[in-house]
This record gives sequence, structure tokens and C-alpha cells, in this order.
Amino acid sequence: MFFTCATHAPASESGGVRTVTNGLKTLTVDIHCHRECQEAKGMMAAEAERVGFAALAFGNELTKKVNAKQLQDIGPKMTSLDERLADMDRMGVDIQAVSISPYQFYYWAEPEVGRKVAQMINDDLAETVAKHPDRLVGLGTVPLQNTEMAVAEMERCVNDLGFRGLEINTNVGGAELCEDRFERFFARAEELGVLLFMHPAGYTHPDRFHDHYFQNIIGHPVESTIAISQLIFGGVMDRHPGLRICVAHGGGFLPSYAGRMDHAYHAREDVSHGLPKPPTEYLKQFYFDTMVFEPDQLEFLIRKYGADHILLGTDYPYDMGEDNPVGLVRRVKSLSDDEVATVCGHAAADLLGIPHD
Repeated sequence: MFFTCATHAPASESGGVRTVTNGLKTLTVDIHCHRECQEAKGMMAAEAERVGFAALAFGNELTKKVNAKQLQDIGPKMTSLDERLADMDRMGVDIQAVSISPYQFYYWAEPEVGRKVAQMINDDLAETVAKHPDRLVGLGTVPLQNTEMAVAEMERCVNDLGFRGLEINTNVGGAELCEDRFERFFARAEELGVLLFMHPAGYTHPDRFHDHYFQNIIGHPVESTIAISQLIFGGVMDRHPGLRICVAHGGGFLPSYAGRMDHAYHAREDVSHGLPKPPTEYLKQFYFDTMVFEPDQLEFLIRKYGADHILLGTDYPYDMGEDNPVGLVRRVKSLSDDEVATVCGHAAADLLGIPHD
């Protein structure tokens, strides 16, 4: 896969590189954006009915109504490349690292069905990316309900389809990612240098989150908080220091309140449980996107974890997304030009193997 270097005019002229601060022109890469595979959607509708799975069933009746309307409204953005590219130009995004919509993980399916639909999604994504290889890169999906199948599909994504990353959920049918059965997957991902973009799909304990879209507003950040914590305390990050994991929505709540973990680690023997280093040492291994909406929160993440661990994100094309991602970065007034360039695209480009100046 070939990527052009960033030498274009501003968006109003050619749709290329944008001026982000003080006249600096730099590559912009959106790590957090979605599309839908229509063929998989059709195939899995019958399968979901057969096994009794209901997608997007969370929330009260108003939430379900709003979600249904949103899915109808954004349908063209999910399928039309012309509309997607026009929106990218308007938002100041040069390259999207496109991942499947979270409700198309399909971990709930039987393994063979999960393998087949993952291959379908990845083939479709590869065909889409190939139409605009200078603007799109693919983050594949794998059937994590079966580790061996997941590893095989990851290898196919990298070796045959040219993907440099995957999108994964924060759990697999309620199973934590630190369980022994996923060890082979993370070991192979580390060996291949694959970027894992971790994105929640709902929340596993919705009893108190029924109203006000809490399933997303609170549930998604909580899911990511739990998943990161399990990967740390379960020893995955210690065993695999080379893992590249970017967590959606700024990493959830944990990055802003991680000191509580370290205090417990030193205060209680039931917390440390053989973990060689304090939890926040492993938290530094993660990457987080910019989907936090407020410049002071984004500034905290950059100062705490480094500009090279914060990646531009939009959550395109959903209503919970950031429509002016570069503008959000520019509102962090303390950033140097180099830090702006790093957050807006260079960090993601390095992880995805995209050339840049």
C-alpha cells in the first residue's frame, strides 16, 4: 500500500494537508472512524434472529428511537466514498484509519460463522481502501470467540490485505481480554507489530444505565476503564511490552484517575498479586485518541502520557463524534508546533507505517 507525502494545498483548494497552527502544514490521520459492511449486515441479520441476539437493544424507548433515526441518517456516510471524502476534507482529515462499526464485531456468533463474516468484512474493507489508498487505511476485524481463528485472520489481514491494525472490543462475550485463551492472540499481535484499536460495543452491566443514553455516555468509558485495568492487572501488558493498543474515547475514565490504582498496589497485597511494577507504569504503554471534547482534558492526556501516545480521532460518522478534530487540538494553547503535528497525524502514521515528513 502506497501513501503520498503531505505536500498538498489547504482543504479549500485540493483536499490535502491542512494548516493546523502558525502556518505549519502537517499530515492529519483519523484513528477513530467507522464504516458498515452491508453484505455482512444482511448475512448476520438472519443469524442474529436464529440465535436470539438483538443488536442495539440497550436503552429506553426514546434512545432506541433516536438510534434508529441516526442509523438511517448516517447510512450514506457509511457507504458513499464521495460523501466520506468530502467530509474528510471539510474536517481537515487527510487519512482515515477505517474500522468496522462496533455492532459488527459479531463475537456472539458461532466460531465458524464469526470467521466467515470477519473475512467478508475485511475483504470488503480492503476493496474500499484500494479505491483511495492515499486517503484510507484499513483496521480489520477478527473472530475473537476463537483464538486460533482470530490469529489466522489477523495474519491474513497483515500478510494478504496489507492492514497494519485491527479493531477489537473491550471484552469477548463478557470474557475479559486477560483470560489465558487470548494469550496467543496478543503474543502474535506483538510479534507482527499490529496496532490494536480497542473500542467498546455497549456496556456489559446496563441495569442502572437504561435512561439518558448512559449506556454510551458512561458505559463506553467504563468499559474501556475495565478493559485497560484487566490487561494491566492480568499481566498482559507486562508479558507483552511491545503491544500497541490505542483505546477509544481518550481511554475512558482511567487515565485521569490512575493514581488510585497505584495507591492500592502499594497498600494492599491482594491488589499487587505479583505484578512487578506499579499499574501506571503499564498504563504508559497504551495510546489514547483525542475523543475527549474539551481542550483541558486533551491537554492533560498529552502532558501526562506524551504527544506521541495521543492520536487524532473523530468517531465519524456518529453523533457522539468530534466534527472539528484539528480545531480541538489547536485549542490546546500550550502545544508546540511539533506536538500539534505529532497528535494530528505523525504518531498514528508511525504506528501504521504511513510515510511522512
